[in-house]
Amino acid sequence: MAAVSRRGFIVSVGVFAALVATGGTANALAQDSVFLRPPGALDESAFLARCIRCQKCTSVCHANVIQPLSVIDSIKGTSTPTVDFTLAYCDFCAEANGGVPHCAEVCPTGALAVPEEKPTINGVAVVNEPSCVAWDWKGCTVCADECPQEAISLDDMRRPVVDEALCDGCGLCELICPSTSLRSYGGARVESKGIVVIPEKREAR
Repeated sequence: MAAVSRRGFIVSVGVFAALVATGGTANALAQDSVFLRPPGALDESAFLARCIRCQKCTSVCHANVIQPLSVIDSIKGTSTPTVDFTLAYCDFCAEANGGVPHCAEVCPTGALAVPEEKPTINGVAVVNEPSCVAWDWKGCTVCADECPQEAISLDDMRRPVVDEALCDGCGLCELICPSTSLRSYGGARVESKGIVVIPEKREAR
């Protein structure tokens, strides 16, 4: 298990103290959030019970999309792995390992299990209508054009529609969505992409 640095421990304690001082601890402890997890993750409760925060999945991810949750994100889930599509997307190690996710292979506890079928992330892409350029400006078809699963199509108004049955949560659509940069030209400040991957709750297995 990876050792926690002295500096990291001090920072965590400091953040926790700040939460206590601001009354945020109760909210953080009470939250029942479900986070995007790497391929092969068990349902959230089973995942949290098995994950030992060893960071092996984080260190082996060649795309660097697996990152540890901070104490601000979740006290209960601190240092457990989540998936972030800010700088890259998950290709499920298609070229690096023949489609078998390295993260699931190295997990020592089974919190991440090598999928028997095609690997997926426990999330699904959803269109964020207020941010999506195609929803009012028209003309943007980037997510539909580039989706490797062909899970995104265009409706009669040429707006993106996600087929949840085909979406594997890879995050490519979120990564390449140009809404934040395009809308900034018009003076609008958009914090969220026009399409994002959100966690989906699954039945325990």
